[in-house]
Amino acid sequence: MKAKRLNAVLMDSSNPEALVRFYRERLGIPLEEERHGSELHWACFLDGVHFAIHQKEGLKGLPRAAALSFEVEDVDGAVSELRQVGIPVELEPCTRPFGRLAAVRDPDGNIVYLHRYPTTH
Repeated sequence: MKAKRLNAVLMDSSNPEALVRFYRERLGIPLEEERHGSELHWACFLDGVHFAIHQKEGLKGLPRAAALSFEVEDVDGAVSELRQVGIPVELEPCTRPFGRLAAVRDPDGNIVYLHRYPTTH
């Protein structure tokens, strides 16, 4: 497996409205409300990188401040390779309206999404 590029920075918050205001008003990031097969969240693309803020605790209810998402050529193949070397899989490969997605944990316990968009953004 080879990651092609960093494609997302995802933040969870118990107070997403305040976080959105900070990024919009203080940093000028053009976050917009979105719903596309998931809960309400605020997102935009910054130089091809998806930046999103969600109101939730994180994958499987575990706390998370931020997570990385890497675009890979083959999500299922990447998960298979990582599983073979003992990397914990937190979200099995699945198809979402925005592409193919899975999640694993790095050695520090951080969520790392593996993602493949239907077309490159």
